[in-house]
Amino acid sequence: MKSIWKIIIIIIIVLGLSFVGYSGYLAYHKWQQSQKSQDQLLIESLKANKGMIVEISTELAEIKKKVNSDTLKETIVIKEEAPTYESKKEELIELRKDPIINEEQIKVARIEFEDRINEFQASPDKILINMGDEKIILYEDINGNLVSLESGVTITRHRKVEDVINDLKAGQKVETIKKKDLGLKAGGYYDIGNKGYGLIVSKDIINIKDYSLNVSLLSDLKDLEGINLGANINYNISNSLELGAGITIDKDYYIALEYSF
Repeated sequence: MKSIWKIIIIIIIVLGLSFVGYSGYLAYHKWQQSQKSQDQLLIESLKANKGMIVEISTELAEIKKKVNSDTLKETIVIKEEAPTYESKKEELIELRKDPIINEEQIKVARIEFEDRINEFQASPDKILINMGDEKIILYEDINGNLVSLESGVTITRHRKVEDVINDLKAGQKVETIKKKDLGLKAGGYYDIGNKGYGLIVSKDIINIKDYSLNVSLLSDLKDLEGINLGANINYNISNSLELGAGITIDKDYYIALEYSF
């Protein structure tokens, strides 16, 4: 009867650890999804719906994005009335002809003009196009869209979809977040003092690089009376395989080989 209760306790503990670990994974996955940029979610949607056109309207431009095979085609039309760098510059020149009457308008126009300057300076990618006596300067806005310093310009850009996902903004490194495991481990252990062996189930509580501190449930294969609790420090030796050493509440030392999932 006592052995049956121990088995029930083991099942409850394992289920509890599984629930806690899975709940943590779901919470992390939800957080990770919330960290995705608007552009990344858009491109993933486009990949799943090839041929679909997505239209975006920004302060400066009307943008169409379409996936053809593995290429993303972006058509950006800078609005004629857009508050671009050049348009705000010309507006300020005109307003300053009568600074007293236009004092308030000058303040507003200057703020917008400075916003364009800051946006241009912050751009990771700037392109100068020479066309004889004319020059067109392109740059990326804060959302990674290619725009111009002037109004009335149409820009067409082709990019590989995979490049857009892995590197949403030119010149910006995008780090890949490693998928978090459930923190549950299972394997075998060897009791150094009693020269016994059995099964071990663990749940990590602290992770530092390749090391982890775990709480563990140990069961002697020879006798269910040998069920014990312990704590061990593991080292990730290869992928999800961990080697560790620990001590039980009865002060017995053991080594363990566990698989993390």
